[in-house]
Amino acid sequence: MRVDNYKVMHWLNTRKMTTGQIAAAIDMDLAQLEKLMSSDEWPDEIADALARALQITAEQLVASGRSDLTVLIRAAQELRDTRRPIQRDGIHFYNYYTMAAPQGAVAPVILDILCPADRVPALNNGHLEPAITINLGPGDIHGRWGEELGEATWQVIKSNADADDWIVGDSYVEPSYCPHSYSLATDVPARIVSYTGQSALAGLMEDVNDWSDPAAEAMLGWLDESLTPQKVATLLLARRGHTTESAAASLGVHQDDLIAAIDKGSVELLRKLGTTLGFDYRLLIRPAARHDKVGKTFQDIDECRRETRNFQGYQVTSMASAPHLPDLTGLFMLVTGDTGADLCEPAESHYLVTAGSPTLHWTGADGQDEHAALEVDASAWVAPFVTHRWSGDGAVIKLGSGRHLGYLDLYELTNTYAAVSTLRRGRRDNRGWGYDS
Repeated sequence: MRVDNYKVMHWLNTRKMTTGQIAAAIDMDLAQLEKLMSSDEWPDEIADALARALQITAEQLVASGRSDLTVLIRAAQELRDTRRPIQRDGIHFYNYYTMAAPQGAVAPVILDILCPADRVPALNNGHLEPAITINLGPGDIHGRWGEELGEATWQVIKSNADADDWIVGDSYVEPSYCPHSYSLATDVPARIVSYTGQSALAGLMEDVNDWSDPAAEAMLGWLDESLTPQKVATLLLARRGHTTESAAASLGVHQDDLIAAIDKGSVELLRKLGTTLGFDYRLLIRPAARHDKVGKTFQDIDECRRETRNFQGYQVTSMASAPHLPDLTGLFMLVTGDTGADLCEPAESHYLVTAGSPTLHWTGADGQDEHAALEVDASAWVAPFVTHRWSGDGAVIKLGSGRHLGYLDLYELTNTYAAVSTLRRGRRDNRGWGYDS
């Protein structure tokens, strides 16, 4: 089994066990165990015994396979070789293709839209991951997002055949579990690229799946489709043995003034409340919303044109985005010559070449410069904080989600005492918790 020894050390620290104690627990010589912990290949039976002794599963010790990965390239033909035909509603409905990504990671997919224009496309059931979708053309398509067809549930997603066709088409973002489907709008063929980005709710959903039915129903009843600042405040205060009345008394204000501050998002008093009682006051600020009645947010070609700008030597414009899906991002990028400066993104990036033959340059794990010339339909995955740039002549689509740094990571880091020191210590930490001789 390929084991991540930093995970082994983490679990030893978590369980407060020394290497000597764990060696005895799995009936192994300490020197032999320490030698094994300098390797990343463990015999399956020893890894299983270690996991049992640590009261975890062996999978929790497995190496991710991403160590020192910087960039992955999938050539155009390699992408085409991933083709999977999909039958739905009695017809050949889609062809799917998968863009570059590490093994086990979420990757954007390209779909040939094959449902004909004279047919209303059958809906799917949606999925947990929110998605950003872009029409690659050359034709227009119909999007469907509900059983009843109306303004929000039946819409044309246009492609761009004008001179600025590096902005390839309309785009939109959709929330979790939004049913959706597509058909051609004319007899002109069309494709889309769809990126089901990482859901910030994935960890919670994994836990909730293990809860008892009464516990899950209690949580859902508490939410009741409306997580207002007052409801969040009640939860945060109750966990600390407070009511709004006692919390107001601890601040020296009247209860009605505290309730009004929560309703209005009065930052000064809420910050004082959070500081005094030990929680993040930002949870009591109402989030912004910008979406239609089925939860999707649209960006058409004309809006993109109005927002075209120069960024680091590239011509760029933003795809659809929404404040309730802050990790899901997309850019159209025009690459011209060697004017593009270095990029260094806080989260992983996915690129798809849509025109020309641009060259991707990046800094490898050994610090050396690397590059690859790409053609239309080639794709690339770039790891977080890997310095890279584009040269040559062409156009690319850039997509990103929340792996890593996502907005929840940033939220946590802004609350972390000595954040840089904490991350520096935690990265590839192989130090025990201080009780090994």
